[in-house]
Amino acid sequence: MTATSENPTRQGINAHVDRRARELFKGMRGNNGAAIGALAKLRRAATSDIGEDPAAWQVAFLGFGDRTSDDLPFPTAQETGVYLALTTFALHQQSKNESMHVDGPSLGTALNRLAHAGGGADGPSEPVIRRFNALVTADSDEETRWHLRSLIGQLRARSIELDYGRLADDLAALAGRTRKGENEGAARRRVQLQWSRDFSRTPKTADPSATTND
Repeated sequence: MTATSENPTRQGINAHVDRRARELFKGMRGNNGAAIGALAKLRRAATSDIGEDPAAWQVAFLGFGDRTSDDLPFPTAQETGVYLALTTFALHQQSKNESMHVDGPSLGTALNRLAHAGGGADGPSEPVIRRFNALVTADSDEETRWHLRSLIGQLRARSIELDYGRLADDLAALAGRTRKGENEGAARRRVQLQWSRDFSRTPKTADPSATTND
């Protein structure tokens, strides 16, 4: 699929983040002042606590609808997933003429490409491996955000894309969202295991730095 297509299998926050990322990228490419300003608001909010910047919150949740209960703590796991995914997307997209949000690649897959792009003949990059391991084992939202921002900056430098709708789902699971019959710990382990599997795969091409829409 191209970066402008709609994926009918997306649901919930995955679909919302996919839609917003595509709208913002399309507006930016069209030199739309509102879209450019919205991305700037999201970038500025990437280093602040969730909900601290009302303007960025409005950008991230435009069209989201009221899907939460007042009885739930703020921010909910789903709100966390949306907000972190879109503020991170804004960082990734800065000064890029092609969309850094595409259908398919998980964070683990994108970081696998990064590790092999900078690893040379000796194998995957050790600094990327260390940062990835720190991200996977992070035990707080703040630590997760810190390592995620660092790695996204490296993906941006290499123009390696990922699926931000999928990332929103993963970040929500890390923040406590569960599947039916699945406790919070199991949800976190599921995401950590999937990222680790994707990160550890052997690259299929001789040039792992090439950006493709898997």
